[in-house]
Amino acid sequence: MQKIKGDVIVIGGGGAGLKSAISAYEKNPSLKIVLISKKPIGTGGVTANAFSDRMAFHATLSYTLPPENNYLYHALDIYKIGGEVSDYNLAEILARRSEEEISYLISLGVPFVRKEDGKIDQFLTDGSEYPRACYVGPNTAIEIAKALKRRLKETKVEVYENIMVYDFIVKENRVIGAKAINVVSQERYLIQGKAFILATGGAGELYYQNVFTSEMTGDGYAAALRAGAELVNMEFMQIGICHPTILFAESGSMFRALPKIVDENRKEFLPDYLSEEDKRNLCVLEFKKGAHWPISYESPTKVIDLAVYYHIKNGHKVFMNFMENPSYLDYENIPEEILLWSEKTGKEIFKSTTPYERLQKINPQIIDWLKQYNIDLSKELLPIQNALQHFQGGVKIGENANTSLEGLFAAGEVAGGQHGANRPGGNSLLDTQVFGRIAGENAVLYAERNDFVEFEIEEERVNGEISATLARKKVKDVISEYGFLVRIEEDIKNGLLELKEIRRKGIYPDEKGLSYYYETINMLDTAELILNAILIRDESRGPHLRFYRFSPPIMEFVPKRPEWNKYIVFYKRNGELKFEIREPVRPKV
Repeated sequence: MQKIKGDVIVIGGGGAGLKSAISAYEKNPSLKIVLISKKPIGTGGVTANAFSDRMAFHATLSYTLPPENNYLYHALDIYKIGGEVSDYNLAEILARRSEEEISYLISLGVPFVRKEDGKIDQFLTDGSEYPRACYVGPNTAIEIAKALKRRLKETKVEVYENIMVYDFIVKENRVIGAKAINVVSQERYLIQGKAFILATGGAGELYYQNVFTSEMTGDGYAAALRAGAELVNMEFMQIGICHPTILFAESGSMFRALPKIVDENRKEFLPDYLSEEDKRNLCVLEFKKGAHWPISYESPTKVIDLAVYYHIKNGHKVFMNFMENPSYLDYENIPEEILLWSEKTGKEIFKSTTPYERLQKINPQIIDWLKQYNIDLSKELLPIQNALQHFQGGVKIGENANTSLEGLFAAGEVAGGQHGANRPGGNSLLDTQVFGRIAGENAVLYAERNDFVEFEIEEERVNGEISATLARKKVKDVISEYGFLVRIEEDIKNGLLELKEIRRKGIYPDEKGLSYYYETINMLDTAELILNAILIRDESRGPHLRFYRFSPPIMEFVPKRPEWNKYIVFYKRNGELKFEIREPVRPKV
């Protein structure tokens, strides 16, 4: 086994991992900071690869409305759109420190769009009371990742690429080491550190429908869970309308342009799956989808997501058609809500135009950007599907990005508690930078106060009846069917039984190698955790949609329940999964 030793070990090379490593180095350059990345820096993770029609970084600036205590409104938006199942103190930290972080990114050269007066341009995004979304364009996240990579190269942070951490070594409730493997050479590593930062992102690879990079197999969730850490809000994950082959989310401006939603036969199918009332309101519902992009129980626009889901499930393909207007767009009777928005933008965008012409006026950048991928919206259909876009929960953190294990910190999408059922658009990028800095700085403080702890490990024994390849397919089949958009009690229980059977039979490595095997074990552990969380929360809230019956146009939801204004905390003791239902940290009255 190869050995790696450092004062602070950062696990993950995405937006949160880069920020954590940089912040740790800037806090104390004399310490040995080590960054472990599963893929080469800049190639893996969502931050370096994801796009949307206007990717946002959510921030409360000194001039952001309202004039007084504006960050408190931001914090309340995070808490309220989260369904009151997140920790308000963490939301307040995100809001209060947002200006500091965007200023830091600007100092690294991130070219946020500015208005004529020099102030950063901010627009209103889903889940926000006031405009706070800052942007570069479709490439906002990628520009942030590039800037962080440039800064990393200026430091003495020691970087190891193509290495996957799959387990922690714990002594007396403190993380003192980790096991890892090179995903290319399959060489094993032992890692020793004084402090560890987990920044491995979400687990999109669990689902067939996702906009994650392929290496994101839930390694951080699973390793932390097995080590004894607490995880929270694992039933909540944002699901939106996305492109099926590129990491592109069709959100605000795409829907506000009111394209025609069709299938492979150019048929407008949405009315087939909607109630009479929803059919009458379809123009407003589609327009509102631009502000309510991720599906949410609380939004009436959820019926569009569910119609798309059901039509695809019935064997069809679905597209946005920007060349033709939808049949339900009546220029003489455009709803007042849409006209008011149009007037507010100062553009006469709803007068005898096509969706393509409207999009040109609303967001011309995205038209040009898509052409780089050989997609011309003036001539062709844009394929779409429901796709998992962001995990809301994760390893439970406190104000110092600390977890329930000593010496282990977490930041970014792998962390939990800072967001609830949903989050305002742009807060995921903000989260990587705020808690990335907090994790890096507090890991340094911990490393300065604590020494290395020596350890020995036993030889691992692998026994099983199911190959890693087959086991992974079974896990993905189960979670994609029973833990995605439509969640029904009987189905969830059946899914858990299938996962339990895989665990009973065991998994063995096959020709795809040991790293693939460890990923598959992590996927099984994470899937089991998610399905248990989905089963326990017997209500609908945010993107967590529980149904009594789902047969569109009949959609019988299990209603939202006030007694569920709490979150579910999971942990393992003696190898057994346990949970507690707890009160989140509430705003002070």
